Amino acid sequence: MATERRRRGTSADARNRRIIAARYLEVAELAASEEGPGANNVVVGIAVLAGIAASDAVCIAATGTSYSGEDHAEAARVLGRTDGPLGKELAKLVRLKPGAHYGSTFISADDCTRALRAAKKLVEAATSRTLQG
Repeated sequence: MATERRRRGTSADARNRRIIAARYLEVAELAASEEGPGANNVVVGIAVLAGIAASDAVCIAATGTSYSGEDHAEAARVLGRTDGPLGKELAKLVRLKPGAHYGSTFISADDCTRALRAAKKLVEAATSRTLQG
């Protein structure tokens, strides 16, 4: 098993990752009003980035560290050790990442809705846990 890669962070880092997550979510929600081929892929791709940034904020706020590897499924497992339901939300998002970022088929409206819902839950959790900054 590979060594888990972690990055130390401060409360300011947690706050900043939360702010970044919220901005990604805002852009994803704006993009959701777009129609046409590939629009859902863009929304989901940005929602994934929101979820990853929110996960970092939650983990840093709780443990002083965040996952720093490239395996986003592992990031979801790390988050799940801090908060099981949030880990499941991030896992939903990262399963959609390959299709959104690298795929050549279009993401469904249902998957787009699920991604936005998961990202919003993650950003809300990050916000509630980092409000002091």
